[in-house]
Amino acid sequence: MLLTSQTIAADNDRWYSDEQVKLGKELFRQNCAACHGQEAEATPNWKQTDANGNYPPPPLNGSAHAWHHDLNLLRRTVREGGAKLGGQMPGFEGRLNAAQIDSVIAFFQSKWPDDIYQRWAGRFETSDLPSLNDIVVAANRPLTNLLRQRIGDAKIDNVAQTSIEDVWQVQIGNRYIYLLDDGKHALMGDLVNLESGRNITERSRRIAAVAAIAEFSDEDLVIFAARGESKATLNVFTDTSCPFCQKLHGEIEKLQEAGITVRYLPYARGGSSGPGYQQLKSVWCAGDRNQAMTDAKNQRFDSLPAGDCAAAAMIDRGYRTGNKIGISGTPALIKSNGEKIEGYRPYQELIPQLLQ
Repeated sequence: MLLTSQTIAADNDRWYSDEQVKLGKELFRQNCAACHGQEAEATPNWKQTDANGNYPPPPLNGSAHAWHHDLNLLRRTVREGGAKLGGQMPGFEGRLNAAQIDSVIAFFQSKWPDDIYQRWAGRFETSDLPSLNDIVVAANRPLTNLLRQRIGDAKIDNVAQTSIEDVWQVQIGNRYIYLLDDGKHALMGDLVNLESGRNITERSRRIAAVAAIAEFSDEDLVIFAARGESKATLNVFTDTSCPFCQKLHGEIEKLQEAGITVRYLPYARGGSSGPGYQQLKSVWCAGDRNQAMTDAKNQRFDSLPAGDCAAAAMIDRGYRTGNKIGISGTPALIKSNGEKIEGYRPYQELIPQLLQ
């Protein structure tokens, strides 16, 4: 089922139908309720880790973080399992088909209060992406054969049919290519709907960024929490040796006071040979990462520990993720919807952009 604006507008302004919710309820209780609860409410202690340090399955009724993910990511998680997001959930590919997965999602989204659903709907625009059936069709046809002959060993990801008939989008690294004529021709560049003004390629970039960042837990990052109610979240790929990263950090209290939570991910320019690589390792190995980040951004290195702990692996991991989603310099600012803001922005300009 390919979602359209007409689909969204139906059924009480939600994308799914009553029939999908009814089917989804049955499928959810057969496949998901043992872990997530009969009504997607999970267990009362879902925020507490078990003896192995793992969190129990979270509720899906809108009271946890499921509404932070767009429809395509929810589909992928049900299909492939939760390992990519740091969870233990098994994948249901082969047990549930595309329509059934949509129905399961429809059921637990039907439990979301209107305000949560509207926040989700406003955060993620109507999906231009295909259903899982479309992806399966693409994976089982010679659509990419000629492209593979031209690009050698480069990995092709996320083969998906666009909303345009017989035009398919494929991802190679952080680039998007469009295949026409059953893969005989390829176009490189952004695909834009001139009628609506929507940049379809940019939407795919944002979805990829949200999914990539969702693979990190809060414990992986350095987080400067909003003071009071958190009104927005800003993900920042940073390098302690970057002058404009230092300048942005000097204004971080202004962002916190405005209700913005800043989540730092490491991105050492130049990789392991970059000037900030060892500094970032030291920050991630510190007992107080926030203070260590502030010290490093102010070129105070005497109090920093050696960067030889297990957490230092995050520096390479952050670099790989940044490259995957097209980060080319620091600071790279990613809004919660995946929109990328390249480079430093003064807080007077940045705060309205994040709170709009």
